[in-house]
Amino acid sequence: MKKIFRMIIFSGVAIFITALWNKGFVIKADLLIYLKASLIIALVYYLITPISKIILLPLNIFTFGFVSVVFYAVIFYFLLNHFGLVVIKEWVFLGNNISSLVNIFISSFSISAIINLLEKVI
Repeated sequence: MKKIFRMIIFSGVAIFITALWNKGFVIKADLLIYLKASLIIALVYYLITPISKIILLPLNIFTFGFVSVVFYAVIFYFLLNHFGLVVIKEWVFLGNNISSLVNIFISSFSISAIINLLEKVI
């Protein structure tokens, strides 16, 4: 139970930090929306990720992990966009336009990296 609660907190922190630096990752400043999004991401990390690692292992070995990155980005986009919790849109960064598709990958990588960092540190 403690591990699940920590994952929900880590997911919320990761969403908050990603929304701070990535202006194309928009989430309303509502506690209930953060809680729902954190629960969804925590469920993805505890249920879907271990199963996908087993199923996608041969493809990940062959593609050096690229299939896994694409899979996580698609799951991330579908779950958060389908429930209407997060809007991932085009982002202008230092004069360069980052498309919404690339921003999905950037956002999912950011959230994943922050969660993994928090798990290692705490």
